[in-house]
Amino acid sequence: MNEITIDIDYYLSDDEKRRIAMEAFREACQKKAAADFERILSNASYDLVHKEVDAAFNGDMISAVREKALKVISELGTYSVFRPGNPWDETQSKGWIYMQAALEAYKPQIHARVAEIIQGIDEVDVRDLLAQHLLDAIVARLKGEAT
Repeated sequence: MNEITIDIDYYLSDDEKRRIAMEAFREACQKKAAADFERILSNASYDLVHKEVDAAFNGDMISAVREKALKVISELGTYSVFRPGNPWDETQSKGWIYMQAALEAYKPQIHARVAEIIQGIDEVDVRDLLAQHLLDAIVARLKGEAT
């Protein structure tokens, strides 16, 4: 491998090196800001909206907020009610916590019901189901589809 060693101090003054470093830093900041513009704008908008709502909140708003909250609650989906924590928001909803406690409390009954269902499955139905899945997997493989 061929190597060339260049003494950069011979070609550039300290002021020129500072200028080049500042230009590179400015360019990197501009690229990062452009890439994150949507997120930055969204975060700033939420902050502004929160401040405006707090500033506009008065006694009349209490009943409006209560009505809106009840409407939202009545339209909640199961994910909103039974929400586990995640890497961004580790807090679990109370619905999730209560559901986990109920599952734990009813674990013996759940196991008994699953065993009852399994005992009620007809062996012929299981064979037919397995044969159909095996056939589907073979056909998908022959067609080059993922299974």
